[in-house]
Amino acid sequence: MCRSKSNWPNFSLRRQVDLALLLISLLLAACSGSAGQQEVVPYTTRDRLLDQSGSADVSSPRICASGTNVYSVWHDSRRAGRSQVFFNAGRSGGELWGADQQLSDDPEGLESFAEHPSIACAGDSIYVVWEDDRDSQFGNRNIYFSYSDDAGRTWQEDQRITSDPEGDWDALSPQIVVDYDPSTSPDRTIYIAWYDGRSGAYDIYFTRSTNGYNFLPEELRLDTDVPGAAYSAHPRLASDGRGGLYVVWQDRRDGGNDVYSNRSQDGGYNWAASDVRLDGGVDVGASDAFGVQLTVDQEAAVPAVYAAWHDDRNGGKDIYFNYSLDAANTWQSAAIRLDTDVEGGSNSFYPALTAADGRVLVAWHDDRDLGYDIYLRRSEDGGESFGPPMRLDTDLVGSAHSLGVRLARDGNRVVAAWSDFRLGSDLETSPQPDLWYRASDDGGMSWSEPELRVDDDPQSTAISDELQVAVSGPFAHFLWVDYRLGRGDLWFRSMDSAGLAVP
Repeated sequence: MCRSKSNWPNFSLRRQVDLALLLISLLLAACSGSAGQQEVVPYTTRDRLLDQSGSADVSSPRICASGTNVYSVWHDSRRAGRSQVFFNAGRSGGELWGADQQLSDDPEGLESFAEHPSIACAGDSIYVVWEDDRDSQFGNRNIYFSYSDDAGRTWQEDQRITSDPEGDWDALSPQIVVDYDPSTSPDRTIYIAWYDGRSGAYDIYFTRSTNGYNFLPEELRLDTDVPGAAYSAHPRLASDGRGGLYVVWQDRRDGGNDVYSNRSQDGGYNWAASDVRLDGGVDVGASDAFGVQLTVDQEAAVPAVYAAWHDDRNGGKDIYFNYSLDAANTWQSAAIRLDTDVEGGSNSFYPALTAADGRVLVAWHDDRDLGYDIYLRRSEDGGESFGPPMRLDTDLVGSAHSLGVRLARDGNRVVAAWSDFRLGSDLETSPQPDLWYRASDDGGMSWSEPELRVDDDPQSTAISDELQVAVSGPFAHFLWVDYRLGRGDLWFRSMDSAGLAVP
């Protein structure tokens, strides 16, 4: 294998990318005598390289868009091999990016790991939470938080929000949401949920803050069985913008993995005394549900709340859905199956969903035709009924895996994006996944044709993974981990949110 190190001059980021691609092309060409090796030719790219991590791999990217600004967070191990949390901001619709900034407080990476960030933004205010083991002798994680009120130019000192100064237990998978309505208040209200093991088995916890300070004096536990008695994990958190908060999670209190929910109607100060099981229609604990997702229709007269997941009650994995049209006061007694092939006859995984103005969209990938394809169903009546499934990837059905669909929306503009193993026409080796998307400007009733490819390195030659999507006005913003340079780097691209090809 040919290897080389290069010290780039202080050119623009785009110039650096072009130089790197040319350099790697030349190196691979020089090594092309190896048996079976594909020759790579130079090319130019509209994709943007965002991290300055050197040879370290990036993971867990997250994206948030506010106006014409795009914000990204992730973790990478450039600091002595220990992961730290980093941030970068794109101005002018993602056209202008600066140097990345480290948010976690271990500048040399010698003392702690900081990983798995989550981000929320409102105007010029940005809020980030992550897992961090700086307080523990045993590698247990606390939840840390930092924020910026000037669009990411400067950041406040990070702070621990879990009440575990010695790191005696693990606190994991933080989720963050912000509410901000300048017509009613200048304040930003921040909500955070996670799971931790302070009582034994994991429970779901919550706190809230105003403008990045004044957190609750004590975290609130949201699962209402005996504390620490059973595994409750992977919460998803959503707000209706009117003081209503909703959390769903996976819960093993009855043996199998069920889906539970809790709600607050006063901004998170008080929660329902009893949580609610959502995966009805099968005995409690009789199946395993995973990949639970949550969304709220904030435009409904009364907030409508939707949850989707996959479970194995029928043998193979199917997509199930539940909904409430009264701000989670009541849910359907039995979950609704959305994939329409034979029950349990194939595997349908990892739904994504979005809702606005009574229109609900649920997408997933399934292997009913051997290879995984992307399917979507649409409801026009708040989830009470759904139209027939629509296949979003338009290559030959079942011919290549299409996986990990994401849905993002801004008003009636909706983008569906996924990773796809379809083979480039000039490639003879096994394909690597690329990123593709389709868009709708009418809330999901019709979709752009054909789908467009996001990453623009030679097709099928390098892994593109961990896709994140945000929509803001005319822009669809894509963030992902990409191995075109021989390591996992963070790449970004803005494209048209109506699905129009870029000339």
